[in-house]
Amino acid sequence: MRYLIPFNKLPRRNLPKDTSRKRGEANFVLAFGRTYQQEVTDNLSNQCHTFDIARELQIPGLGIADIVSLCIGPRKTTLQAFEMKMRDWRKALAQSYRYKYFADSVYVVLPPDEADKAKLDLSIFRAINVGLWAYDSESGVIDKIFNPKKDKPKSETAHVKALTLLGHQLTALPVS
Repeated sequence: MRYLIPFNKLPRRNLPKDTSRKRGEANFVLAFGRTYQQEVTDNLSNQCHTFDIARELQIPGLGIADIVSLCIGPRKTTLQAFEMKMRDWRKALAQSYRYKYFADSVYVVLPPDEADKAKLDLSIFRAINVGLWAYDSESGVIDKIFNPKKDKPKSETAHVKALTLLGHQLTALPVS
């Protein structure tokens, strides 16, 4: 198992200085990644022989997923993509929908107060099969409000591209 892989070393360089110094969302993403990795590791079953988690996977034309997880099992490899926002769940939903082109399942992860707002429109998440989770970074609790049904990626080409990019990153790093 490997720890959060930084795909984009300097993703905030293209932002204004006052925005690029704000670390709230970045800290939220890292805290969620650690909690999620620990949760999966604690409950690792026969479904995953290998589990890896990575940050900021960029697929040209489809955006940059904040977190992706890769479960390599005896029968199938599963790729999950997560989009995190501190606020503006609609923007997170729009971004995450693009990840359906390369991921088997997609989730929006929000702080509890923002997730409560999104729950009012849970039918939208269900209609487009995008998961909604709340993450409390203070307590480290993940509330899985809605889990999407397992689905095939919308584009086999994009799926293979994502797996290839992940494969290159994972083989280049030593196992921790």
